[in-house]
Amino acid sequence: MKIYKNYGHKERSSLIGDDVIIFKPQNLYLYEHTGIALGAIIMNWRAKFVMKRYSGAAFGLKVVTGNHMRVVGKMYMQVTDELKESLDKNNVYDKDVIVEEDVWIGSNVTLLGGAHLGRGSNIGSGSVVRGNIPPYAIVIGNPAKVVGFSFTPEQIVEHEKQLYPEEERIPLERLEKNYQKYFLKRIKEIRDFTRI
Repeated sequence: MKIYKNYGHKERSSLIGDDVIIFKPQNLYLYEHTGIALGAIIMNWRAKFVMKRYSGAAFGLKVVTGNHMRVVGKMYMQVTDELKESLDKNNVYDKDVIVEEDVWIGSNVTLLGGAHLGRGSNIGSGSVVRGNIPPYAIVIGNPAKVVGFSFTPEQIVEHEKQLYPEEERIPLERLEKNYQKYFLKRIKEIRDFTRI
């Protein structure tokens, strides 16, 4: 069993599988009742991996917050962390990965730098996520695409009334906009994408 110290933040109620590999524990932030199952690899050298309350990941999670940098006149293997640090002042090649509250991440999911998983989203097994996932969305595939939502906007409002203080709830207008943009306007595309 690996024992890491100096986490960026780790609540006592958060769980990490015994064989999880974390490249930089100082860049790992696990909040209340979060869990990362066995077989995970968290490659977070220059950016953070943040998992908020009541979120969890099944077996085989991969988090890659960085990317290789190409430099004229150098082979990619010659671009050291020191060189990357000196050239990449705006962290273009390394971005935080944020998992909001109440997110379920299926087995063997890969989260790439800049991924932001909205509250209550569900990430299907084997998905590769590299962008923003709207709250309560269901996503699958590589690249991950929205194929549905866990609840209607009205149901989300009722759901959040029971779980979050008013100032933390997502406004109905935003929920309706997401539902329209990512689901209703894409029904044919979603059907084609999910066809077996």
